[in-house]
Amino acid sequence: MERNRFFRQSCLWFTLVACLLSFVITSPVFALGTENYEQGFRFGQAYKNEIMTNIRELQDKAVENKRDPGKLISYARRTENLYESVLPEKIEWMKGVADGSGIPYEDVLVFNTADRMITGFVGECTTFIAHGKAVTGGGSIIAKNRDLGFQTLIEIGLHQGATHPKGAVYKAAYIDIPQSEATYKFIGSRTAGRWGYGMGINEHQVAVSDNDAPSRDKLEFKEGLHDNDLVRIVLERAKTAREGVDVIAAVVSKYGQAWNGIMFEIGDPEELWVVEITGRRWAAKKYTDTVTARSNQYQIGDDYDLAAPDLVSFAASQGWVKEGTEKINFRKVYSAEELYPEDNDLSKRKNVEKLYNTEMRYQRAMELLNANQGKVTPELVMSMCRDHFDTYTLPSGKTIKMNQVPFYSSEYADWLGFEWYTTQPEKDEVPCHMYVRGPCSHDLGWGTTSSSGILVSRPGVSDELGLMLHAFSPPCNSAYVPFYVGISDVDKRYTTPEAAVAFQSVMTRAFTKYTLHHDAIRKAFDPYEAGILKEMPEIEGKFEELKKAGKQDEAVGMLTSFVKDKCADALNQVKAAHDNMTGKIYDKNKWSR
Repeated sequence: MERNRFFRQSCLWFTLVACLLSFVITSPVFALGTENYEQGFRFGQAYKNEIMTNIRELQDKAVENKRDPGKLISYARRTENLYESVLPEKIEWMKGVADGSGIPYEDVLVFNTADRMITGFVGECTTFIAHGKAVTGGGSIIAKNRDLGFQTLIEIGLHQGATHPKGAVYKAAYIDIPQSEATYKFIGSRTAGRWGYGMGINEHQVAVSDNDAPSRDKLEFKEGLHDNDLVRIVLERAKTAREGVDVIAAVVSKYGQAWNGIMFEIGDPEELWVVEITGRRWAAKKYTDTVTARSNQYQIGDDYDLAAPDLVSFAASQGWVKEGTEKINFRKVYSAEELYPEDNDLSKRKNVEKLYNTEMRYQRAMELLNANQGKVTPELVMSMCRDHFDTYTLPSGKTIKMNQVPFYSSEYADWLGFEWYTTQPEKDEVPCHMYVRGPCSHDLGWGTTSSSGILVSRPGVSDELGLMLHAFSPPCNSAYVPFYVGISDVDKRYTTPEAAVAFQSVMTRAFTKYTLHHDAIRKAFDPYEAGILKEMPEIEGKFEELKKAGKQDEAVGMLTSFVKDKCADALNQVKAAHDNMTGKIYDKNKWSR
C-alpha cells in the first residue's frame, strides 16, 4: 500500500536511521549523573561533526516534508517548558551540547524534541489480551509491545495514593483539568519526562494500556487529552475495570482526545473491557473468558456493550449512516486511512476499515492467542511479545521461511543492495518489502519496540501483588523485570533513563545481526527470567503470610527488597549479554582471546 505512511517513510529513512543511531542511543546520558551541563558540553565537543550532520539531515527532511519552521520551534519550546517541570536535567544537558559544539541551542532543542513532527510516526503498538477461563488461574492479562522507535527512552514510575484539595489542577500534557480529590497508588511505564503513562497497574489491580487507531471523527489535536494522560487518569481514579470505562467516557466526552483515535484495554481480577475512542465519542466492549488483541485499528463492530449517547447520531449527521439507524458497526463507520491527520476537514478522512500492516499484526496476535485458549500465562505471553513470525506468502505466491529471524536481520533486508547500485536510480523511492507481521518491532527494526509490559490482575491474591513484568527495548533482546504495585520504592536507575540506556546498548549492538547475537543475549537473560518465575510464587506466599500475621510493613519491605534485587540482577545480565556477544564476535572471526 503505497499510501501507507509507515512504509513510505520506512524505506526512505533507512540511511538516516543508520547515521542517527549512534548519536541518539548514546546521547541520553543526561540523566546518568548530576553534572548534566558538563556532560552535555563534553559530548558536544567530542561529537560536534556528527551532531551537525544529524541536525542537517533532519533539517533537510523538514524541507522535504514541508514542515513549517515556526511551528517546529513553537512545539519544541512547549516541550522545553514541560521538561523544565518534569525533567530539567535534559534541558541542562542540551544547553551543554549546544555550548560544547557551537551549534545554536534552538537547533539542538528541535532535534531532541520535534524530530517526530518532521519525520512522521513509525512503530505503534501490539497488545495481547486474555481473560477468565482463557488464562491459567483466571483473572486478566494485558501484554503490550509499545513501539515508539529506537530513540525513545522509558522509565518506571511508582506513585503513592494521595488526597488533593478542592480546586486542585491535574496538569495534563496539553491542557489542565480538575484533579480528583483522591488518587490511587500505581506503578507504570512511561516515556522519560512524560507526565502520563503508556501502561500500568494500580493498588486495586486495575491494569491499563492503550493503542493508537486512525479516526474519522473530529479530533482536538493539542487541545485535548493525550492518550498517556488518560492511562494515568484511569490508574489514579478507577477501583474496577468497569469504573475505568466510566472514567474514560466522562473525561473524553468533556475534554476530547488530542490527536488521533485511541483504544484502551482495562482489566481487573474479575472483568476485562476495551474502550475505543473516536473524537469525543466512544464504544466499549466487555470480554469474558476469551482472548482478543489490538494493533492499530478499531476492532469493535456492532457488538459493543456501551457507547456514547451521540455515537450513532454524529455519524448520521456526517452522512456516514442513514438517519434513524439504531446501532452501527463501529469499526466500519469510524475507521480511517490516516493515523495522524493534519487538520479537521472530515471530507479528507478516507474511510478505510482495515490497514495492511495493522491487520497483519492483529491476525498474527490472534493466531498466537487462539492457539493457547485456556492456558495463557505470563511466561507464555513473553514468547508472544518476542514473536517475529515464521512464514510469509508473497504477492507472487512464493512462500519464505523466516524461522523467527526479524526481517531487518534476514537476507531479504538487503542492506548492501540499498547502497550499491550500478545504474542511476529511476525512482525517488527505494522499494521495501512489507514483511511486517511480527509483533516484536514489526520486524523492521528502526520502528522498534521501546518497551514491553505484561500486566497481571489475579483473583485470590492481595491487591498489592498486582504485577507488571516490564522489559526495556525489544523483548527479544531484553529481560522482563518484575514490579509489584505493593512495593514502597523503585531502584533509581529504573526511575530515570539509566536502565533503558543500558538495555538499548544491547539492542544497538544486535541491530541487523540478530542471528549472530540472539543466542548470546538469551544465554544471559533466559536464566534470569526462569529464576524470577520460579521465585515469585514463593515470595508472594511469604508476603501473604506476613500480611495475615499483621506484619504489613515487613511484608512490604520484603516485597520491595525482592524487586530491587531483581532490578539489580537484570542490569548485571546486561553486562553478561555484552560479554557473550563479544565472545561471539571473537569466535566468528577466529580471534585469540
